[in-house]
Amino acid sequence: MSINIMKWIKYFIILQLLNTLYCQPGKLISYEHKVSASNSDIQQVVDVILGNNAPLALYNMSMYSIEYEIVDSQGSSDTLSGLVSFPVDHTKSFPIASYQHGTTIEDDNVPSVTGLNFNNLEVSIISMIMSTSGYIIILPDYAGLGSSDGYHPYIIAETYTPAITNMIRAVKQMSGELDIENSFMYNNQLYLFGYSEGGYATLAAQRDIEFSMINEFNLTASFPIAGPYDLSGTMVDFYLSINYYAQPYYVANVLFNHLDYYDSLDNLGEYFLPFWADTLAGLFDGTHSGTFINSLMPENPIEILLPDVIDDFTVNNENLFRLTLEENTLLDWTPITPTYLMHAIGDDIIPIANAQVAYNSFINNGAESVNLIEIPLSAGGHEDAAPVCLLEALDTISTYQIINVKGDTNLDGLLNDIDYDLLIEYMLSSTIFNLSESWAGDIDYDDRLSIFDLLLLEDIIVYASNRSN
Repeated sequence: MSINIMKWIKYFIILQLLNTLYCQPGKLISYEHKVSASNSDIQQVVDVILGNNAPLALYNMSMYSIEYEIVDSQGSSDTLSGLVSFPVDHTKSFPIASYQHGTTIEDDNVPSVTGLNFNNLEVSIISMIMSTSGYIIILPDYAGLGSSDGYHPYIIAETYTPAITNMIRAVKQMSGELDIENSFMYNNQLYLFGYSEGGYATLAAQRDIEFSMINEFNLTASFPIAGPYDLSGTMVDFYLSINYYAQPYYVANVLFNHLDYYDSLDNLGEYFLPFWADTLAGLFDGTHSGTFINSLMPENPIEILLPDVIDDFTVNNENLFRLTLEENTLLDWTPITPTYLMHAIGDDIIPIANAQVAYNSFINNGAESVNLIEIPLSAGGHEDAAPVCLLEALDTISTYQIINVKGDTNLDGLLNDIDYDLLIEYMLSSTIFNLSESWAGDIDYDDRLSIFDLLLLEDIIVYASNRSN
């Protein structure tokens, strides 16, 4: 082997080592405070928007945009962004809830950019309600949106999981970097929920976490809402049966980004009519709205494809788009996390059959904790039903919620002798608490576990016992 080849091999190995050292998945890159708000101010806002359905705002809120590292399924590193809001109370630890937002194609309309801006009601309402109700709520922007370069790989299952799981890691890291008065602490509960594209992203991430990351991310419950889970069945049949679609840019978004991800944009002319082959790349560059693209689209969205491609798609199971839709259908597994599939009966954009087929598939696969909640026809179509679905999900999430106080070392929401015994065990052994447990045991806030914490915990347990009696 020549010296030059050996030199390049060593150089490649060094680069790989550096990449491993400095591009760690979930590494927090930066964070920026966006806004703080009192629970009373937030209560006034949500009362106006939601009326009698508005939940009680219990905590003040603080909101940050963040950037973090991911390594995607292709092994490439990228910088992604998102938004995190949390209750301002450093004496308690709270569940983490990851909300996956619905379809957006504009880089200035993602959570990390809009923050508490009522031009994006979805992000604003979810952030305010969840954080003031006692959740650390995170909202990933997704790959290809916000800080991330390239096109957003729309409805491609494997791309959502790194965005979600690595943001959770980054937010946990961030919790240890803020000063104590503005800090937050997470406990052992983790929820996933999302609407439309976000419902799909939620189920995709749940599947991947259960397959390979369940020891790190122990999911409490998952709420996929109004997502297109049955791409190769329900959605294909739906698109081939209609002559009109209210959001045709959704279809163009899927076709364009599936071609980009699985083949090449050099081949646009082989699939799309000349106008669309020439313009799609510019339309999905992050600067155009769905409304603008809809104004250019035919009423039947698949008509942007060449007629021969439509004919082939109709009959050929080996058609590229048939294969990519099958690749990203989310039915062939068995959820183990309590799962609530929610969908409006009157959904005119993503038919409820997606949730029904998914539910039946999961039950047939042996799932024991999957629920199908059909939102009544009176709630309206895809957009109108969104608030009803989300409030239903939040009500159900609240039945699981645990908020921990100092001394609750096993994070079960109770203060008793079990916590005292566990703290002794950890102090006398080499067993290491995780960050949440260490926080709970560090009752005197001196960043270490000692006899003083034990004495304080004993007093707290006696006081709690006397109050209960």
